[in-house]
Amino acid sequence: MWELYDRLIGAIPDSILVDEVITAVGWTMVKAEGLIGAAATDKGQSRPFQQDMKHGGKGIPLKELASCVKSWNLTEASIGAAALNAYYNQESKLDLMTASDQSLVNLSGRDAFAVPREEMEQKKVATIGHFCYADSYISCAKECYILERNPREGDYPDTACEYILPYMDYVYITGLTLVNKTLPRLLELSKQAKVILVGPSVPMASLLFDYGVDELAGTVLPEPEKTENLIRLGTHRAMISTGKPVRIGKNRNE
Repeated sequence: MWELYDRLIGAIPDSILVDEVITAVGWTMVKAEGLIGAAATDKGQSRPFQQDMKHGGKGIPLKELASCVKSWNLTEASIGAAALNAYYNQESKLDLMTASDQSLVNLSGRDAFAVPREEMEQKKVATIGHFCYADSYISCAKECYILERNPREGDYPDTACEYILPYMDYVYITGLTLVNKTLPRLLELSKQAKVILVGPSVPMASLLFDYGVDELAGTVLPEPEKTENLIRLGTHRAMISTGKPVRIGKNRNE
């Protein structure tokens, strides 16, 4: 079950050192030698921290900090996810990814939920988590299911995934599933579907395509100072306000 995590962590060079870790109410940010990444902050802290965060994480190898994504203290795991994104979520890496691999294509510029209507009609669609404005795009689907750890009226509890996902045509999965460790199982359950891993917490790592992901829809941070200021203020829309959505998908012509 840890293979996906170990590969994400293992690709990070040992030489990059962390400058600062910022953990706020809505988002966690990691800064490391000019690299910057963020992920949503999970509040689950039933287990103790494993990493010593004295001095704001300064001087810790980024690779070591990224290994925190495996922690069962989910706030610490959020730090690990932000460290992964500091490494992977860089536009230069995305350009190189599509240039070096013709099986992948840059899809940036259009919302991940804006699938052509004729493609979504008569399909069964599930989302793992609530997504802003998704309803307006997927309402044309034959069947829609929202699975949530904290379900609202009309939602299914996330435990329904075992019974619903194997029958879906499209599955949208929040990047937070990497933090709470449900991602590997969700991918197994969604093998027959088109899987889109979506949200600001998503690491834009091509190796995720090896595990059944068809599209990565994440965020890069072209205005890091603005993003940092909003994160420190506890602004929940910090990433939406200052981040740049990016998408990489499998090339259907291949």
